[in-house]
Amino acid sequence: MTNLELFIQVLISLILIIFMAQIVGRAITYLGQPSVVGEMIAGVILGPTVFGYFLPELSAKVLPQEIMPTLFIISNLGLAIYMFLVGAELNLELFSKRVVKDATALSIAAIVVPFFMGGLAAYLFNDEINAMNIDKTSLFIFLGSALAITAFPMLARILQEENIVNSRIGVLSILSASIQDIFSWILLGLVVIMCTTHVYTAVWLMLAGVTGLTLVLFYIVRPLLSSMASKIERFEDLSSLNFGIVILLLLVCALITDVLGLYSVFGGFILGVSLPRKGFFIQAISMRIKDFTVIAFLPVFFTFSGLNTNFLHLGNITLLVPTIVIFLFAFASKYLSCMLTMRYVSGFSWRESSAIGGLVNSRGLMELIIANIGLSYGLINHDLYSILVLIAVGSTLAALPIYRLSMWKGGFIYKNLAGRL
Repeated sequence: MTNLELFIQVLISLILIIFMAQIVGRAITYLGQPSVVGEMIAGVILGPTVFGYFLPELSAKVLPQEIMPTLFIISNLGLAIYMFLVGAELNLELFSKRVVKDATALSIAAIVVPFFMGGLAAYLFNDEINAMNIDKTSLFIFLGSALAITAFPMLARILQEENIVNSRIGVLSILSASIQDIFSWILLGLVVIMCTTHVYTAVWLMLAGVTGLTLVLFYIVRPLLSSMASKIERFEDLSSLNFGIVILLLLVCALITDVLGLYSVFGGFILGVSLPRKGFFIQAISMRIKDFTVIAFLPVFFTFSGLNTNFLHLGNITLLVPTIVIFLFAFASKYLSCMLTMRYVSGFSWRESSAIGGLVNSRGLMELIIANIGLSYGLINHDLYSILVLIAVGSTLAALPIYRLSMWKGGFIYKNLAGRL
């Protein structure tokens, strides 16, 4: 395939991907779900489960294997940019001592219980799901990490679409999700090292590297950007030079965290959080790149994941029981542990505790990322990959209905929950 043929093929694929994401994303909103859930489902539809099964020849023509590396690059770049926007738009003033305390308690419950339930599933179904024959300890940690993670960027989009990102529940959920994801990535990095290089000092290098990057961004880059940010009072005040500096920093941070093994999305997020909240700086940057990122980049990642997913395999009798049990372990362990922690440790009402448990149970995007990493490094096969995608879709589908049912009272939903911050 020549460069021109590759370009044409990628354009055809992007047209199909964006079209499907918009159609399914819009359709799912009529069922009370956020559009991002529809984009996930659109990715599965375009994969071998639906499109590849019913129209295999056409699927191979419009989504050939030759364009997969290009789609991989586009999707990961989009994730880094989106996480940068999520970090930049967080209202840091809402992170009070009480919220941090509650988020820490929530994170411990949301990590520990699902992690050990995932490890238990790995032990019970080792013969059925360990097709790559990695050692049992590695499978224990990998599946535990997959069940312990929360879809930080996915949760952010759900909260943004519901306009509750800066509410009490929204801030608590998203802060806890970020803590959960960091620990899950550390564990995942350990698994990758155990199964590939066997050099355990790389874990400490990863921790030291991300700590150093955070300190540099907050104590060197942030002060340097403050003078620039204070001068931006309108959208037009953000010059191409200033915007270019921010984009360059974003790419560098994504590269550093990727090299460290913590994935590029965290480089974008840390940079976003570190940006100075002055003038119209954040709003001007967001206005330039947000819509294009959400519409054109993220659906590519969902489709890339969907192309590696075949739910039809899960109907196999040998995988049916493991699929059901692992899904139930994943859902119940995080939802119940989070709800009970918020009720009895942090003193939230049952309604609020259930709402938080439902939101934090959303695994969506980050589960897909873990699954893709596991598949890329040869830790799992396509069967376990499909189980993880099912967990990602199912838990994300349930997040918003649980929140709405939990907060429903007297004919309306309480969305302004900032009173306890």
